[in-house]
Amino acid sequence: MLLKTTSRFDRRLKAFVKYHPELRAKTLELIDRLALDPFHSLNKTHMLSGTLKGVWASDINYYYRILFLLSDDAIKLVNVGSHDEVY
Repeated sequence: MLLKTTSRFDRRLKAFVKYHPELRAKTLELIDRLALDPFHSLNKTHMLSGTLKGVWASDINYYYRILFLLSDDAIKLVNVGSHDEVY
């Protein structure tokens, strides 16, 4: 699938990796897996509800998530951060 990002996501990802260098490799692996198969079991992809209905989330680890929009041919990455930050 085609990966797209927003300028906000790019800034958030840069800051996230700067403050969490230990999660850099794991975050980039997740992004690569999302491009190959957004519903791979290691991604722990789930649809959100409420005010974020229509947005999907995948877990970097227990505390951190990547939020994205899913269409037939593309994934648009929209946010990255802790559970409290992204929701």
